[in-house]
Amino acid sequence: MESLSRRSFMKAALAAGAFPYIGGCLTSKCPDGKVRLACVGIGQQAWNDICEFEKSGLVEIAALCDTDLGGKQCEAALEKYPKAPRFTDFRKMLDAMDGRIDAVAVMGPDFSHFPALMAAMKLGYPVFAEKPLAHTFEECELLMAAERKYGVVTQMGNQGHSGNNYYQFKEYVEKGVIDLSKLRRLTAHMNNPRRWHKWNGVMNDYTRAGTMPKGLDWDSWLSTAAYHDYSDDYMQGEWRSWYDFGDGCLGDWGAHTMDTMHQFFDLGLPKEIKIRDVKGWNRFVYPMQDTLTFCFDAKGRRPAVELDWFEGLTNLPKLPKGHMPMEWGSDIPAAKGSTAADVENRLIPGKFFEMADGTVWQGGPFSAAIFMCGTDGKVPAYEGAAGKSNHYANFLLAVMGKEETRSPFSVAAPLCEMLCLGCIAQRLNRGIRFDPAAKRIVGDDEADALLKGVKGTPRKGWESYYKV
Repeated sequence: MESLSRRSFMKAALAAGAFPYIGGCLTSKCPDGKVRLACVGIGQQAWNDICEFEKSGLVEIAALCDTDLGGKQCEAALEKYPKAPRFTDFRKMLDAMDGRIDAVAVMGPDFSHFPALMAAMKLGYPVFAEKPLAHTFEECELLMAAERKYGVVTQMGNQGHSGNNYYQFKEYVEKGVIDLSKLRRLTAHMNNPRRWHKWNGVMNDYTRAGTMPKGLDWDSWLSTAAYHDYSDDYMQGEWRSWYDFGDGCLGDWGAHTMDTMHQFFDLGLPKEIKIRDVKGWNRFVYPMQDTLTFCFDAKGRRPAVELDWFEGLTNLPKLPKGHMPMEWGSDIPAAKGSTAADVENRLIPGKFFEMADGTVWQGGPFSAAIFMCGTDGKVPAYEGAAGKSNHYANFLLAVMGKEETRSPFSVAAPLCEMLCLGCIAQRLNRGIRFDPAAKRIVGDDEADALLKGVKGTPRKGWESYYKV
C-alpha cells in the first residue's frame, strides 16, 4: 500500500506540475545518509560504475537488473550484493521496488537506455545514464522533455565532466583566458585500438550465430529495438558496432572528448555535417575509420566554427606544432586483444582548438589540465578543483538535494543529439544538412526518418515510452 500510495501521489503531483522534484529521497529521507540505488545493467562498464558509486560511501545498492544474469560479466556484482533483489526486466524491477529505492542508474547498451530512463523518470526517480544518453535524436529530445516535466535529478556518465579539465575549461572561458571571439577551429580524435570491431568493415547481413545463453531475457534485451534474431555477435559489447544497437566510436568517445568544448563554446546543434576519408563502410556496422566535420553557426561572441572528428587507428589528425603526448588513464581499459605497446604507440583520445592569434590549446577528456601548446605564452595558474565531488558522488549528493548535477540531460542531450546526427552521416555514408530551429534534416528524407530510428522501432508493446 505504501508503494502504491507513493506511486499514485508522484504520478499525480508530477503530471500536474505541483512541485519541483529536486531530490530522490522523498519518502525514505536517504536512511543512514545513503541513496538506495537500483542498477539497470551490472556487467562490464556497468560494474565499473557500480564500483565507483560504492567508493563514494553515499550509496546502498538496492536492486540489480540485467537481461543476462547468468553471464560471466554479472558474477562480480551478484557475488558482492547477494541480498539485493535481482531482475532481468527493468519494468518488473521498478514495479517490485517502487518505494524502496531512491534513484536508478541505467548502464546497459546504448539503445536500451531510453525506455528504462523514461520509466524511472515518470515514477519520479532521479536517473544516472551511461553515455551516450540515447540511441536516436528523438529519444534525446524526449528525455529533455521528461526532465522538464517531471523535474527529477539527471546525470549522464561522461565522467570527465566533473574533473579538473571541466573546471579549468569553465574557469578559463568565463574569465576570458580562452577568448571565444578568437576561436577558429576545433579538433577531437579517437585513434586507439579500443572500440573497433572485428569485421574490418566487411558485413553483408545481420548475423544469426551461436546458441542463446540459458537465462538470457532476449525480449528485455531488445527492448524498443526493431526485432533481430539472437546472435553472439550482438553481445559482450559488440552491440556498439551495429547501427541498430549502438552509436559506435563517436557515441562512445565523442561524449567524452567533445563535451567541454560543446558546453563552454555553446555549440548547440550543427547546420551541416560532412564526411570523408571513410574506410570499411557497409550497411550494418560502423566503418573502420572516417572523418566528420560539424559546422556551427556563429553565436554570441563566438564566430561560426567547424569541429573535425577523426576516428580510426590510422586516421590521425594533423597535430599542431608543440603538441604534447598525454597519458592513457589507468581507469580506461584497453580493448580485448590489444597490448600495452598498442596503447603507448597510439595517439590517445583528445582534443585541441586553434585561435585567431595562432595559439593552440590542447587537452583530453580525463587529463588533469588543458594547456596552450606550441607557444611560450603565459596563462593563469590553475590549482585544481580541490574538494569537488567526483561525477558519481555529484549525482548522489544531488539526489540528496545537496548539489546540482554537472551533466544533466539539459546539458548532455544536445551533445548527444550532435553525435546522433554524426551517426546518421556514418550510416548513410554521406553528408547531411540540418535545420537547428526546425530540428530536421533538410533535403534527405531517408536521413530525416533516421532521427526517429530505423523501421520497426519502437517494437510493438514499447510505444508508450515515447510519450512524455
